[in-house]
Amino acid sequence: MSTLIRDMTRSDIDRVGEILYDAFTGVAAKYGYAPVMNCVQEGKAWAWAMSRYVSSEGIVAEVDGRVVGVVFLNKRGDVGGGGPMAIDPDFQGKTIAPQLMTAFLERGKSLSSIRVVQEAFNPTSFSFQYAYDFMPVADLLDLVLNGRARQCPDLQGKVSELTAQGLDELCSYDMPRSHFDRHTDLTYYVRWGKILVYQDAGEIRGYLACLPGTGAIQLGPLLARGEDVAECLFTHALALFNDRPCRTRVMARDGRFVRALMKLGFRLYCLSLLMVRGTWRPGHNIEAFGRFPEGV
Repeated sequence: MSTLIRDMTRSDIDRVGEILYDAFTGVAAKYGYAPVMNCVQEGKAWAWAMSRYVSSEGIVAEVDGRVVGVVFLNKRGDVGGGGPMAIDPDFQGKTIAPQLMTAFLERGKSLSSIRVVQEAFNPTSFSFQYAYDFMPVADLLDLVLNGRARQCPDLQGKVSELTAQGLDELCSYDMPRSHFDRHTDLTYYVRWGKILVYQDAGEIRGYLACLPGTGAIQLGPLLARGEDVAECLFTHALALFNDRPCRTRVMARDGRFVRALMKLGFRLYCLSLLMVRGTWRPGHNIEAFGRFPEGV
């Protein structure tokens, strides 16, 4: 079997979307989990968003003229994010994944660290990532809210929506705390979604990015100085997107914040692992992650 590894192009979007849908839906069903996408169109929308994202480099594997695998690398200064990575179910367990990973790591060789998010219920994928020196550094809880919150949330007085003019100030808050450059990410969220900012006496104390999708509102990334600030930002977001399904990933270590989200109506979907190849490690702030671009 001859495999061609090449850059993803716009003409690959529909096929890549099919692979994302088939791979992620198939592995969830295999281990008894609900599908993360309800239809193939959600996979195609994900592929389209990744192709439009200027910091995302898509790499595909092609066999006999047909794309059978894909992985994305998202560079943020000296730190990168990996994923999504997906292989056509008919080609899983063959040589496609190692060839894609080799190309992926070659693209990211100048980075000090690369982060990926790995569902804990998928031991095959975990073992694959671990074999390439991705080490688990934090437990994440994938949370979902299907419909209206249990309590009717109110808009929060200290939370406002960021405009493009405030991006530089927010990046100045974010970079020394997240330890990488998220300017491109935040610019994307301002254009296609919303960034909610919590300020107290004119000082930024946290923010939450919100990105509407075909299936659910993605809530994250979040970076906040304290669980009260984080809860306030999520409450404001639920008031804005009332009755819309929402998804997020939060640090399992932040127990009080997790319980607050559960009280609002979020439920646990699965445990995931934040895995890192390199030196980057999470800080001590309250953080949450969405699924786009690569989950971190």
